Amino acid sequence: MYSKEFYQPSRPNLDTLNESIQRGVQERFGYANVMYQRLVEEIADFESHLNPDEEMAAYFASFGKEIYLQIESISYRDPYYIIFSGTTDQGQKARIVQHISQTSILFVPGKVKSDENRKPRRFGFSISAEKE
Repeated sequence: MYSKEFYQPSRPNLDTLNESIQRGVQERFGYANVMYQRLVEEIADFESHLNPDEEMAAYFASFGKEIYLQIESISYRDPYYIIFSGTTDQGQKARIVQHISQTSILFVPGKVKSDENRKPRRFGFSISAEKE
């Protein structure tokens, strides 16, 4: 009447389980690499709606005033820093290093200045999967 076979649940793949746990911990505690990935997704979506003569730029709500930056690169430093590099509206090279809890960005279309003689950047800047 009863089967002599016992049900044995399959064992989870420990590598997959460890990766899932690690990813969950990172997302829960807001590591910079998670914020970086989300920013990349938002930027890609924003750029998909730009006109052919526009590129990615942003205002940062920090430092007691707003700062305009044509973003040229973005990177991160785990566990908590996002780093934006680019050019201000005055033409100065700038780098903004922000804690992930303080990152507030307003994406805006930026125009390439006629004296720069170049096409607008797509994907607005260099995205590096490596930490800086």
